[in-house]
Amino acid sequence: MKKWQQMPKWFKDTMAIIVPMVILLILYDLLSPQFTHQPYSIMTLVAFPFQVLIAFALLGFYNYHKIKVNEKDKAKKAEAARIEQLKKEQQERQHEENTQRNKAVKQNRSE
Repeated sequence: MKKWQQMPKWFKDTMAIIVPMVILLILYDLLSPQFTHQPYSIMTLVAFPFQVLIAFALLGFYNYHKIKVNEKDKAKKAEAARIEQLKKEQQERQHEENTQRNKAVKQNRSE
């Protein structure tokens, strides 16, 4: 269980889809000949591992790519928030400087 938690998120997401899919595929391959009244085919046994491997590769690539895109979006949002905070701080400093300058000008005029 500890090793499972150490696995990358894309792998865990992929396995969460692949395992039920494999179970359903096995059930389909076992029950299909009974419902269609056709004999079992060796092609079913040969095709099964390739179906699983291709599904794992495609879904794994999709999950990996999705996670990378999400990380980039989070980084962009964090950078935008940081820039917005810097702008806000700069505006506050500028406002404070302007307020002090206005006070100084008013004092010079009153003298």
